[in-house]
Amino acid sequence: MYKKLLFILLFLILLIVSVFIDSHFIEPDLLIVRKNTLYLPNWDKKIDGFKIAVISDLHIGSKNVDLNKVKKIAKIVNKNNPDLVVFLGDFDSFLIQKTKYKMEELVSVFKNFKAANGVISVLGNHDYASPSPAFIKEFLNEANIEILENNSIHIFPNGRILKITGLKDLWYFPNIKPKETIGPIYSPTIVLMHNPDSFPSIPGDVSLTLSGHTHGGEIVFPFFGSPIVPSEYGQRYRKGHIVENGKHLYVSAGVASLSGFRFLNPPEISILTLYSQTSKTKIINTKPKTGFTKKHWRACINWLIHLKKL
Repeated sequence: MYKKLLFILLFLILLIVSVFIDSHFIEPDLLIVRKNTLYLPNWDKKIDGFKIAVISDLHIGSKNVDLNKVKKIAKIVNKNNPDLVVFLGDFDSFLIQKTKYKMEELVSVFKNFKAANGVISVLGNHDYASPSPAFIKEFLNEANIEILENNSIHIFPNGRILKITGLKDLWYFPNIKPKETIGPIYSPTIVLMHNPDSFPSIPGDVSLTLSGHTHGGEIVFPFFGSPIVPSEYGQRYRKGHIVENGKHLYVSAGVASLSGFRFLNPPEISILTLYSQTSKTKIINTKPKTGFTKKHWRACINWLIHLKKL
């Protein structure tokens, strides 16, 4: 019996050490290309196969993300030959200023991103934060990356019309009204936003909404999900392709790790290939993600308080 307990203890110690090494030293430095084919409503068959490269939450200057990492991302993106490149915010005003990267360095690196229909970005909460949101906008503009802040542009792949709308960040602009910002929809429409919590307010005739912000929860446990997701909806919009009432959302797990850890959730670049949905590929709802909720955390806190009283 004693030997069995000792074996179990040693196994648990080894498991914990292995998880720590992977999540702190290995996984945050990985970079995977996650390719997905999405079948969308209100899409134009004549632009079937349209390919978008999605990059989010670079947090330039964080532990595993410097300008060499961004150069590597640009090479990977260009190798996949996307029709459009989108950044979903959180370049990170504070960290970029802390690294003291010069404007010309940033511009030189971000000019490397290429796509037939251009490179577009929205800004995240870490971009609007002090010390210098203006610096973020300036280097993106100098790198020929179009910034959308509650406005829309039209691009013309294969001579067809595709509307792209970008929303300001929900945390800094809580009163944004997506429906009014997007306006009338007469052609396939893609909405870009940093925070996925605006998704319930997105009109039903939008073809696809893209967001980041959550980092996929950074640490994800099998069966339990992520202990912390920066969303009012918990696990619901944590990561990946989500369909609710026929509306499509894709949440990027992003590149950086602000906690210094990633587990079962490596940094990613998403390559999305878009097609018109058919009766066979139509999805009304995806299975909701489950895991830690506020209710579970309250139960844990109450349990700890109870133990303290004993």
